[in-house]
Amino acid sequence: MIAILATLTSCFGQHNHAPNPGVNLNSKRIYGPSRDAEPNQLKNEYADADTELRLRINDIRNQLFPN
Repeated sequence: MIAILATLTSCFGQHNHAPNPGVNLNSKRIYGPSRDAEPNQLKNEYADADTELRLRINDIRNQLFPN
Protein backbone atom coordinates (compact mmCIF):
# COMPACT_ATOMS: atom_id res chain seq x y z
CA MET A 1 0.00 0.00 0.00
CA ILE A 2 2.84 2.42 0.84
CA ALA A 3 4.55 1.65 -2.47
CA ILE A 4 1.38 2.51 -4.38
CA LEU A 5 1.02 5.83 -2.56
CA ALA A 6 4.68 6.67 -3.16
CA THR A 7 4.40 6.04 -6.88
CA LEU A 8 1.19 8.05 -7.15
CA THR A 9 2.69 11.04 -5.36
CA SER A 10 5.77 10.95 -7.54
CA CYS A 11 3.68 10.81 -10.74
CA PHE A 12 1.50 13.78 -9.83
CA GLY A 13 4.35 16.00 -8.64
CA GLN A 14 4.30 18.15 -11.77
CA HIS A 15 0.63 18.97 -11.16
CA ASN A 16 1.08 19.65 -7.46
CA HIS A 17 1.94 23.35 -7.76
CA ALA A 18 -0.10 26.32 -6.64
CA PRO A 19 -0.26 29.17 -9.16
CA ASN A 20 1.93 32.10 -8.20
CA PRO A 21 0.60 35.29 -9.80
CA GLY A 22 3.46 37.41 -8.47
CA VAL A 23 3.46 40.67 -6.57
CA ASN A 24 3.50 44.15 -8.13
CA LEU A 25 4.09 42.84 -11.65
CA ASN A 26 2.81 46.06 -13.21
CA SER A 27 4.88 48.39 -11.03
CA LYS A 28 7.10 50.62 -13.17
CA ARG A 29 8.87 51.80 -10.02
CA ILE A 30 10.10 48.27 -9.31
CA TYR A 31 10.54 46.77 -12.78
CA GLY A 32 11.08 49.84 -14.95
CA PRO A 33 9.27 50.50 -18.23
CA SER A 34 9.19 46.79 -19.14
CA ARG A 35 10.33 43.47 -17.74
CA ASP A 36 13.06 43.19 -20.39
CA ALA A 37 14.55 46.65 -19.82
CA GLU A 38 17.79 47.24 -17.96
CA PRO A 39 17.30 48.24 -14.30
CA ASN A 40 17.44 51.94 -13.51
CA GLN A 41 19.38 52.46 -10.32
CA LEU A 42 19.64 55.73 -8.51
CA LYS A 43 23.08 57.02 -7.61
CA ASN A 44 23.85 57.30 -3.92
CA GLU A 45 24.74 60.91 -3.32
CA TYR A 46 26.60 61.75 -0.15
CA ALA A 47 27.56 65.15 1.14
CA ASP A 48 31.27 65.93 1.18
CA ALA A 49 32.88 65.47 4.57
CA ASP A 50 34.13 68.63 6.25
CA THR A 51 37.72 68.95 7.50
CA GLU A 52 36.81 68.24 11.13
CA LEU A 53 35.22 64.95 10.16
CA ARG A 54 38.18 64.00 7.95
CA LEU A 55 40.60 64.68 10.81
CA ARG A 56 38.50 62.53 13.14
CA ILE A 57 38.39 59.70 10.60
CA ASN A 58 42.16 59.84 10.14
CA ASP A 59 42.71 59.83 13.92
CA ILE A 60 40.54 56.74 14.32
CA ARG A 61 42.27 55.04 11.39
CA ASN A 62 45.69 55.80 12.88
CA GLN A 63 44.63 54.41 16.25
CA LEU A 64 43.28 51.20 14.74
CA PHE A 65 46.03 50.69 12.15
CA PRO A 66 49.26 52.36 13.29
CA ASN A 67 52.00 52.61 10.69
